Amino acid sequence: MKVNDIIKHFEEKGTWVEWNRKTRDRILFGDKNIEVKTIGVCWVATIKVIEQAIKQDIHLIITHENPFYEAGTKLETQLIDQVDKKYELLKKGNICLYRCHDVWDLFPIYGVKDTWAKTIGLSKLSIEEASFYHVLNAKGMAVSNIALQLSENLSKFGTNGVYVFGDCNKIVHRICAGTGAATNIFDMLQYEPDAVIVSDDGITNYCDAQFALDKNIPMIVVNHAASEIPGLNMLAQYINDVFPEVDAMYINDGFNMNYFHKDHMI
Repeated sequence: MKVNDIIKHFEEKGTWVEWNRKTRDRILFGDKNIEVKTIGVCWVATIKVIEQAIKQDIHLIITHENPFYEAGTKLETQLIDQVDKKYELLKKGNICLYRCHDVWDLFPIYGVKDTWAKTIGLSKLSIEEASFYHVLNAKGMAVSNIALQLSENLSKFGTNGVYVFGDCNKIVHRICAGTGAATNIFDMLQYEPDAVIVSDDGITNYCDAQFALDKNIPMIVVNHAASEIPGLNMLAQYINDVFPEVDAMYINDGFNMNYFHKDHMI
């Protein structure tokens, strides 16, 4: 199977993506006509991932986030050096690097948004099909209990904690949870949440956290990678289900988060 066969499948399924105008989903390096038997899926293609792909004779890496740090040319010189190192490794391994982001965030059932809601472990009150948000039923739980439940559910994906701004003892019924870094508290207000689940890449302390405190909306904060890695594991499973002639696997890219407090690591 060629890389392009897999890309065409996602382009056909992802009717919500502006394929002909602007999308993050594109080949970042390599040849779309490469034949592949094994596929590596990751949150971001770190050097660790690329080296693992070379070792395992993997010729297609599907990355969710941009592995070249950011768009644009005004980069730190040492970042440019690391970008060049990644290009050299990709060339050495004859690897095609494809970014699968916009289509996978909102892909039904398997995608990041729906998998994240399942990982949180609360039932859905409503499904906002065209948005990056789910409204979840907290059933009168304390914020602290939701945070502990979420920490436990995330532990299997390499993250052992979350943190909370606001009243941990508040009893809540409606939780709004975003997808990845799409956790803008001002967008979330339309869903009238008692509390929100956001990512560390989706908020600022000086604005969003301050506002949440002033509005008495507890804010459970998770690491951006942690909120999406469950969905990337599902991407590997989806590829295996749809394309039995290839073998897809999730590769740990190193984004494992460990939280510490004054007594010990939690």
